[in-house]
Amino acid sequence: MRLLCPIFIALWLGACTGLDTTRSTIASKGAAAADQVLVDAEWTICYAATVGSIKRKYGQTIERAATYQRFCDGQGANVIAPNGFLSDERL
Repeated sequence: MRLLCPIFIALWLGACTGLDTTRSTIASKGAAAADQVLVDAEWTICYAATVGSIKRKYGQTIERAATYQRFCDGQGANVIAPNGFLSDERL
């Protein structure tokens, strides 16, 4: 048992440097993954959401409709008008 203790301590100390490398790798990969999730969510809101879901969420008021258009830089689906009907005009 006395022989095993120094071996376990050496392995444990060696693992600490490996853990730091592993943690930094996970942090950088995790940040990149989170950034991509945000890009995908924004694309979904502006280009993949259904007309009905956009109208229900953003078509209730002029302010919400304008917010949707600003968020999508005027490039999203143009389905919202202040009167709640489909429109071809930009807000």
